[in-house]
Amino acid sequence: MVKKTFLLIHKWLGLVSGLVVFIVSITGCINVFSDELKEFFYRDRLFTEKAEGKPLPFSFVLKQARHALGPEYRISRCEIYPGAGRTWVFRASSTNANAFGHWNYYKYYFRVYVNPYSGKVVYVEDARNEFFQLVISMHMHLLLGAKAGGLITGVSTLCFFVLLLSGLVLWWPKFWKRKLVRRALLLKRGVGKKRLNYDIHNVGGFYILIPALLISLTGLVFAFDWADQSLQYIANGGRKEHKREIPVSSPNESYHFPAVDRAIQNLLAVHSSADVFSIRFREKNTAPLDVQVRIAEKRTHEFKWYYFDRNAGELLLKYGNEDLKGGEKLRSMNYDLHTGAFAGISTKVLAFLVSLVCASLPVTGFIIWYNKGAKKKKKASSPYLKKLLQNH
Repeated sequence: MVKKTFLLIHKWLGLVSGLVVFIVSITGCINVFSDELKEFFYRDRLFTEKAEGKPLPFSFVLKQARHALGPEYRISRCEIYPGAGRTWVFRASSTNANAFGHWNYYKYYFRVYVNPYSGKVVYVEDARNEFFQLVISMHMHLLLGAKAGGLITGVSTLCFFVLLLSGLVLWWPKFWKRKLVRRALLLKRGVGKKRLNYDIHNVGGFYILIPALLISLTGLVFAFDWADQSLQYIANGGRKEHKREIPVSSPNESYHFPAVDRAIQNLLAVHSSADVFSIRFREKNTAPLDVQVRIAEKRTHEFKWYYFDRNAGELLLKYGNEDLKGGEKLRSMNYDLHTGAFAGISTKVLAFLVSLVCASLPVTGFIIWYNKGAKKKKKASSPYLKKLLQNH
């Protein structure tokens, strides 16, 4: 009776969410290696021909990016690379959170690639139509916009989390005999297509269970505030999450760029071997200059975060991943755990393979459901056929 209940839950949740789970899993496979793929396909815009001497002042490079876009587009973020040989990337984007559709959600989204040694604008990219941006938008929102698409992918991820757990209940052998355990853990040779499909669904689902639960759980953290807060609450030992207070800068409608240049120049000297600096320019006139230094290559959870006064360039706050505890630390690792970047290439490969199997589960599950339906129809029609043949 218990297994029948779980079978009903498993079947209907799978049918409802299967297509979305397939799309999210396939786009997740691509997103795992998006950085590496960009470096291969976009080499001309990401890397400079020559990297001689020190980079130009940050304010000058930013000015070049602004000039390339024009005054109607506001640059809100940029990535600068301490290592020689990389262009600096400046982003200008504006969104409408309630809009339906990818191209309505993004009012505009540009990336400007500038050579920091010559000041030359290498490439201006309309990111709304860029392949990897479309992939991540499909992964997160199904190209439907954050409000509608985010809700659909979030609910489908929750369904998939339940499907994994109910699948474990259905997989669990009734008796732990050697023959039954072997059938549950290994693909059987010399069987028909239907049985092979059934075994692929069961065995594949079992082997990816733990990492798939982790990927879906971290996905829920991105999708729903209640999931994020609940996980942090548990990690904090049953205490309410502690939000780190961001310091307030002395007010100014703009940034005093001589001070900004000095602050960034000092960081480039201190963190010369870091992977990338992620800098955000916030609109509020008391918001400080916000610089996250990502220490390890293609990982976000190993960092130093700096906040500078936007006028004087004075350091207001500094902290790193080693200063985080409990829920705050767990939250900082969420992206790398979700994408498989946590321990480098090995966990990326694992995340890719797990996502690939996750994409196969709705397909094999649908085939199982379809075959059972076809079998029932055949059984229902067989008495009529038998009587028809007897009359002839």
